[in-house]
Amino acid sequence: MKEPKRYNEPTPRKASSIKTVILLLAIALVAGFVLWLQFAPKPVEESKEEPPKVEETTEEVKPPDDTEVEAETPEKPEGKVTYETPKPTPPEKVQPDAEKPDVTEPVVVEERVEERDQEAILASLLPNVYTVYTDSQQGSGFLYNDKGDIVTNAHVVEGYETVTVVNNTGQEFVGNVIGISDNIDVALIRVDEIAGKQPLEMDLMKSTVGTSVIAIGSPNNKANTATTGNVTATGRDFNEKFVYTDLYETDAGIAPGSSGGPLIDALTEKVIGINSIILTDNPAIGYSIPVYSVYQMLKSWEANPLTPKEPVKPNLEDAYFDEELLTLFIEGYMTLYTYAQNEVNFSYLEGYLQADSQIYASEREAINSLKDKNYIFTVEKFQIDDITIEESRSLVTTTIETKVTQKDKEPSIKKEQVVYEVIIDEYGDYMIQAVTKTNLTDTEDTQTEADSTDETTEEPAVEKEPVVEEGPVEQQQKNTEVESTEQEVPSVE
Repeated sequence: MKEPKRYNEPTPRKASSIKTVILLLAIALVAGFVLWLQFAPKPVEESKEEPPKVEETTEEVKPPDDTEVEAETPEKPEGKVTYETPKPTPPEKVQPDAEKPDVTEPVVVEERVEERDQEAILASLLPNVYTVYTDSQQGSGFLYNDKGDIVTNAHVVEGYETVTVVNNTGQEFVGNVIGISDNIDVALIRVDEIAGKQPLEMDLMKSTVGTSVIAIGSPNNKANTATTGNVTATGRDFNEKFVYTDLYETDAGIAPGSSGGPLIDALTEKVIGINSIILTDNPAIGYSIPVYSVYQMLKSWEANPLTPKEPVKPNLEDAYFDEELLTLFIEGYMTLYTYAQNEVNFSYLEGYLQADSQIYASEREAINSLKDKNYIFTVEKFQIDDITIEESRSLVTTTIETKVTQKDKEPSIKKEQVVYEVIIDEYGDYMIQAVTKTNLTDTEDTQTEADSTDETTEEPAVEKEPVVEEGPVEQQQKNTEVESTEQEVPSVE
């Protein structure tokens, strides 16, 4: 029997179309993946940023290079290290570094007010700022306590047990290194001759960004130098020969030779940092070690000082008077004297007047007598007419014109000739031992009237004897004998 013919059921057109679409999508995905592998960017390896390298701000004894470097402040500090001179290996220390104290960041509630004039702050602080010399380099330091201990950087005195310390009036002292750290850039020098002298005040709280500061030191071997700026950042860390942590960053200029000098809060006038390093690629920015971070270490050295194995005393000069130093000294005193008058605050003058002298008591009484009188004193003219240097004292003759203003009254001008007797005290500092003031205002008025009435007379008008307002009797007689009117001395601006 013949089988019936079988017919295959035709495939629906719709199912065939779906298979075609799926196949095309699969081909497209594979092609897209291949293209992505071909042209996709390769992953970038994470770059490792090297820690910024720093430059110690110690100056060599030889003259520095005055090449100026222009650089912008980077968002992150960058630079490379350049040591100005190879440092000798320091002697083995028998005293370990004290651990860094725990410090909690304070809450600042104090409203900052206008600071005193930079010149006045500098004048009041300079007697406690020193220049430190070794055979190979020069740095700075400041008086830390009343035992004669001076704080500086470790890299300033590294390799030396005995150094030379010079104050702001040029007096030299022998300093023994009684503490030095191998990993933190801090050292302590003891000068026995200045034990008992009042030190600078230190602020052990953490300062904040925006704090107005003054950096003091001897940049490029120029003593008595200050620069102003602000704390621009805190918590900066560097790791070079020494480990620097939690540094203050400041735009107050720090130059070679400033290492170890104090960073001063311009409001409180207290030390907040130790000027230490600059970046070679951005020398306009300086970095200071906060005093709170090394205070315990300083205290441990103070209590347990190192003893030099073979102390060597440098060749020192005796205390001496110098016209330039005397000029700076008297100018600083005059700046502070105006503040003392206007603020009725005698403490401004204590660092310039011999404590056991008659002038100390009389000036204190004169300043205190201004209380509640609301006078405003403004120095219109100040010039140094003559400086006479003797064996044990110096006489500085000045002319001062002061405008005195009081509420609801016309201002008056007071002109005086003031002679300062300056000595060198037991700490090697200049001190004012006596002051003689001669009122020239009435003398000039009398002379003017005589000239107007005797125009036809050939005889010169007789000048009225000056009236001595203040000063010891013996000093008045000495000053009368000093001839200073014929010598021409350039006026100090």
